[in-house]
Amino acid sequence: MTLITHPTDATVFVPDLPRAYEPHREPWVLPGGEKLAVSVLLHAPSYQDVVPADAFTPTAMQGGVGRDTSEPRHGQVARLSQWDFGLTTGIWRLLDIAERAGVPVAVALDEAGVTTVPGLARGIADRAQEIVVRGTAANIILSPRMDLEQERASIVRAKDAVQRFTGRECVGWFGPERAGTSRTTALLRDAGFRWFGDWPLDERPVALAGASSGLTAVSHALETEDMFELYARGIPAADYAQLLSATIDQLVRDADVVGARHLGLSLFGWVSGQACFADVAEQTLRALAAHPDVLLVTPGQVAELVG
Repeated sequence: MTLITHPTDATVFVPDLPRAYEPHREPWVLPGGEKLAVSVLLHAPSYQDVVPADAFTPTAMQGGVGRDTSEPRHGQVARLSQWDFGLTTGIWRLLDIAERAGVPVAVALDEAGVTTVPGLARGIADRAQEIVVRGTAANIILSPRMDLEQERASIVRAKDAVQRFTGRECVGWFGPERAGTSRTTALLRDAGFRWFGDWPLDERPVALAGASSGLTAVSHALETEDMFELYARGIPAADYAQLLSATIDQLVRDADVVGARHLGLSLFGWVSGQACFADVAEQTLRALAAHPDVLLVTPGQVAELVG
């Protein structure tokens, strides 16, 4: 067997923070005896064409013609226009769908979006059941190359901007590209956040301990995220609809064995908000609203259900 040797400068993902998690913990029980809690998180991120010189960007991103995954760079009109569509049209279409289905939603907004897109923050605040902070911008991430104060300032600045422009208190965080450092959870706790959605680590909320005590990981699965499935994997819309339906069915069955489950469904305005994909979102949300074993809640409410 060949062993893989990591480069000396590699950051290997092995969560080293103490967590209030043990395999033998008691089953999670929902207040009404439901088998599956579902929280729908709609993303309305702003993609920036001009990035500050001291900012950190992903090495690859989705968006653009032909599912472009190149590094963000100045002047990518196809990518810029597609992400902008999410703010001008897509997120509003998804809000309409959720309202028709009677499904509560959280909406994730970033600092760049609320400060540069007129009407975005107040329009979303009037319709979303929860507002979530999504960092600085879609293509500006938290990085291990930041020092402690840079990271702290980035988190606090984003939260202050989203709260100021929406007029709503924000207790949830979802980092751009799910990026973070070994300090991030403690800094989120210090900034007053009560939950974050970056780690797809379990199918129930997980309370952190140690320096991050008071913060809950509310998992949003990568496998059911529209951007990952429809762009990164490139599966057909019909297959994505079937994937979501099968996931819900399996989680409900699993609950009979291991206790109540949670599904954090992550949908982007520029992806599921497109007319060609919107019927999948509508079909799924209507099915969830009609499901007798499903409790529809916001991610913040899920965090409050941690026992």
